[in-house]
Amino acid sequence: MAPRQPLRLVHASDLRIDRPLYGLAGAPDAMRTRLRDAPLEAADRVFDCVLTENADALLLSGDVIDLRACAPRELVFLVERFKRLENHGVPVFWAGGRLDPPSAWPRSTPLPENVTVFPAGRVDTHPLVRNGQTIAVVQGVSRPEDAEIDASGFHRDAHGNFTVGVAYGTSDAAGKEGDRVDYMALGGRVRRATVDHEPGVAHFAGSPQGRNPREAGPSGCTVVQVDEEGKTKTRFVATDSIRWAEESLEFTAGTTADQLKSRLRERLDKLVAKTKGVDLLVTWRLHGAGPLVVELREEGLAGELLADLQGRTNLNSQYCWSYALACHDPYEPPLELLDQETILGDLLRQTGVLRRNEAFVLDLGDMLPKPLPDPSLADFAKDRDHEERDDLYNRAAKLGVALMTEGER
Repeated sequence: MAPRQPLRLVHASDLRIDRPLYGLAGAPDAMRTRLRDAPLEAADRVFDCVLTENADALLLSGDVIDLRACAPRELVFLVERFKRLENHGVPVFWAGGRLDPPSAWPRSTPLPENVTVFPAGRVDTHPLVRNGQTIAVVQGVSRPEDAEIDASGFHRDAHGNFTVGVAYGTSDAAGKEGDRVDYMALGGRVRRATVDHEPGVAHFAGSPQGRNPREAGPSGCTVVQVDEEGKTKTRFVATDSIRWAEESLEFTAGTTADQLKSRLRERLDKLVAKTKGVDLLVTWRLHGAGPLVVELREEGLAGELLADLQGRTNLNSQYCWSYALACHDPYEPPLELLDQETILGDLLRQTGVLRRNEAFVLDLGDMLPKPLPDPSLADFAKDRDHEERDDLYNRAAKLGVALMTEGER
């Protein structure tokens, strides 16, 4: 086979430019505009990446925009960015997903000529041309609204050109998604992942911007580099303007509240220093032993520490909002407390017994007032699963120790 032309592509998916961040309460007013505009800014960075990397094409594998719920400003934003690439001679290949079927694009807003939208339910093929010469073949299909994507139409180019597939997932079995083409650009997952390596590469680019606490860590797009032998390498480029982060910090039985506060501040400063240019939304998970485990309740020390971190939100013109702090570790009472013939000793022994007795049915219905002002309140008295019950007993033990030893502390 004759040597192929090296090429570079940018692969992005699940931009969802009309969907702001969610799952966050109490954010400062100064951050609200950033939360709303973060998906647009991340998408803008994707288009910047195409030009910065001098890419031959942009591959969009679905859920770029919710065409049934978006506002005019998002449509205008997208068309303007497409035109920007058109001015630089960069084509865009777009396979629609769940949110952006080709039929939903408004006829009143024509797409620029450099944008190829693949049809739904049928694989279509287009050449990727540089200086009048075909350097690759791009195949793609948009997701049908009432069926899964049929991958059988994908196939390697008969003339030996590097073949790219673009789709919102495929019907192929797991680990076989890249067997039909040289590089399969997939969408439909918010987290980046390479799911097939040979004979072809199949890759989910993930979303350029995390939307909620479950999408912690860097988000971005993928640069696809193909050499003369057709070997493919992928490289992650971060594009998120706001990043969800989950930080864990351990403490020992001898740690004091002031020491813990100092360590949290120090960790926060380090976190900001290593993520310059990105605003942060941070949840803190504390793990340890000793008296602080009892004090780290939402209405106690945990609330105080969170308020202290929130007082340090704007650091070096970078926002870092700590939105949650908790310690869910169980309280392990010393033997002298368990052996006491006191109300506290009884409480600790009973919660320990109940935690270990999975057959015990927790019924709090008799403790609710009759009649209930709202029938839905009865749900709070229903039996919980093992994890919820264990957490309830743990919190009850901590609260009991806190209330009955407050004078001593």
